[in-house]
Order: sequence, then structure tokens, then C-alpha cells
Amino acid sequence: MTPTRSLVESALLAGLAVILFLAAQFLPFVGAAFSLLAPAPLVILGLRHDARKASLGLAIATILVAVFLGPLSSLFFFLGFGVLGVGLGFLARRFSTGVEVMMYGILLSLASKLLLMVIAAKVTGINPFQLDSMEVQAMVDRIFSFYESAGMSRDSLTSVREQFSQAIAVLPVIFPTILTMAAALDCYLSYTVSGFVLKRVGGLDLPPLPPFSRWRFPKSVFGALLASILLSLLGSSSGGLNIALRIGTNVRMLVNFLFLFQGLSLLWYFLEKGAGVFRGLGRFFRTLVIIVVVLVPILSTAAVMAGIADMWLDLRTRLRRNGTQ
Repeated sequence: MTPTRSLVESALLAGLAVILFLAAQFLPFVGAAFSLLAPAPLVILGLRHDARKASLGLAIATILVAVFLGPLSSLFFFLGFGVLGVGLGFLARRFSTGVEVMMYGILLSLASKLLLMVIAAKVTGINPFQLDSMEVQAMVDRIFSFYESAGMSRDSLTSVREQFSQAIAVLPVIFPTILTMAAALDCYLSYTVSGFVLKRVGGLDLPPLPPFSRWRFPKSVFGALLASILLSLLGSSSGGLNIALRIGTNVRMLVNFLFLFQGLSLLWYFLEKGAGVFRGLGRFFRTLVIIVVVLVPILSTAAVMAGIADMWLDLRTRLRRNGTQ
């Protein structure tokens, strides 16, 4: 590819990413779909061109967004879409497996979101990692004053208000977990949607990820669980929400998410095999089953327990050896 053609293609890909991002902002119902498609041109940009041309294309796209939507939106585009999109394309050129690309992509997504949070905290004065208790209480009072003025009884709102206040109070503690899960979800969606687009375009492809039915996490996760328990005990013994308790709480939540994903992967394996009452169940209905399991607390707890058992015992391999599946 000649340098001129490379520059033109970079500019076109950057312009397409901007158009998709603008469509996501202005179209009320289909905007979410366009927001998922927006990183795809940037992934192609990072996959087809070297780091200099990809960076130049991303800079042009960021400037265009600033022209149309202002500097804050351009910052959100750059850190929320651009860095991850170009980074995934660049990582796909360097690594041969989808797992490696996803692992480093999640770290890149987390770093960009942390930087975005830091800048947002400087601009707005609101630090999501350390909310002011007076401001939180004032916000809760305004919310429930609105519901009282709408006709809801004060007595019925009392218990809900207490639970809401407790949830808001613990939010700064678990915010690192929320941010990490958001980074992982963002990276996964960008990777899968971009891979789908690239297959339709032809000529390029991302390293494939293993199917969800074969997702397995290493046993070293139990070491992280043990460390989280020890940190939580150490933090609780010293009193207050100190750094050890915060780290232990977040690590334990992340480990629980891994157990949940492991259990859901095991369930998807059985659904895919069509065992028992699930025989002949299509992908759409299998997805509905997974959603129900996630949303129903007792079922999600059972999935976590199944994930722990599968991570330790590798149930799928045992079943295949016994000829059950």
C-alpha cells in the first residue's frame, strides 16, 4: 500500500468512526447499536496501519468530534472509544491468540477509563472513589423528597431510603470493581462486534476467542480469594474502611464474578449439548436461560457454587472421559 493511499484510508476510517459516534449521540433508539459499531473502524485502523498512521487517524477523529460536540465529548471519544479501538487492532497484530489480545485490551481499557475518571473528577469536583458524605445525604434527601411529593407515603419509603443510603455509601468502596467489570465488558463487546464486522468486510480477521462453553479460569483464582479474605480480616480488625479492607472487598467481588462466569460457562456447555429438558434449545433461548440465572439471586448463587466446583474439579473433562457428554 502506497503512503498516500494509506493516509487516505486512515482518514476515511477515522471519519467513519466519527460518524458512528455522532449517530450514537443523536439517534434516540438505535444509538446504542451505533455506539457498539463505533470502535470497529478504529480497530481496522490499528490492524491495517502502523502506530504512527493509526495515531494520526485517531487524532484527526478526536479533533472532528471536538468540532461537532465540544472538547468534553472529544475527550470521552478519545479515552472511551479511540484508545481501546486502535489498541485492539495494534494488539491483534502482535499476538496470535484472542485471549492474549483480550487480556491486554482489558488492561488498556481500564487504564483509559481510570484516566477519564481522573479528568472528570478534576472538571466536576466529584471523586467517585471518595464521595462526600454530606453531598451524598443531600442527594438522597432530594430524591426521596421528590417521591414523597409524588404521593408515596413516608412510612413505605423509610426502609427503601435506608437501603438506598447504604448502597450509595458503599459505592466508593466497590467502585474499582465496577470500573474493572465495565472495562472488561467494553473490551469484550468491542472485540466481538469488531470481529463480526471484519468477517463481513473480508480480508482481515481478529484472533478468535474460545467459545463461551469452554471458558475456564485457573485454579490460582483461589489464591486471590484467600488473599482477599486475609486482607478483609486485617482491615476489619483495625477498624474503619482502610486500604486493606477496600482491596480485600474488591478482590473478593472480582473473584466472585469469575466464579459466576465459570458457572455460567458450565451451564452453557450443558445447554449447548442439549442434555435433558434442554435438548434442541436454540441459542436465543439458551441466552434467556443465562439471563434468568443471572437475575434470580438463588440461581446466580448456585451458578457461583457450580463455578467453584468446575474450577477445582474440571467437571467438563471428567464428564467427557466418563462418556456422559
